[in-house]
Amino acid sequence: MYFLRKFLLSIALFLTVISQVHADFNGKVIKVIDGDTVDILTPKKQKIRVRLLDIDAPESQQAYGKASRKYLASLIAGKNVFVQESNKDIYQRTLGTIYLEQININAKMVANGFAWAYRYKGIVNNNNMLKLESKAKQNKKGLWKDKRPIAPWEFRYRNK
Repeated sequence: MYFLRKFLLSIALFLTVISQVHADFNGKVIKVIDGDTVDILTPKKQKIRVRLLDIDAPESQQAYGKASRKYLASLIAGKNVFVQESNKDIYQRTLGTIYLEQININAKMVANGFAWAYRYKGIVNNNNMLKLESKAKQNKKGLWKDKRPIAPWEFRYRNK
């Protein structure tokens, strides 16, 4: 009985810690860094850098980089948003999906051709984003107007 109680207590503690690590939150977008990264100020005045989950926007120095940042800013700069937190990346940024009202901003960036579906080692994590990317490409939206757009991961590799 002692071991069962200790085991259940350990599980409860683990679940408490996990729930605190990935906490959804609201806040005001105070800075748009680029097409896939923003700073958000929470109601408790905590500044959180958020990397939009499942997308990869052009780098600032590459074609459509400034346009991607500008488009994201037009959608959410200075606005109150909801962030569905997923995890942290290697730079300790919050990975999350941003919603303005009920609109998924991450998906809107891809659907309008201002970001790619994120790939890790060539594999897409979110098939819905891949479908949105394919449709934007087919309709020549945003960066897909370019005959041969360079994916951000290729741009970063070439410019190491």
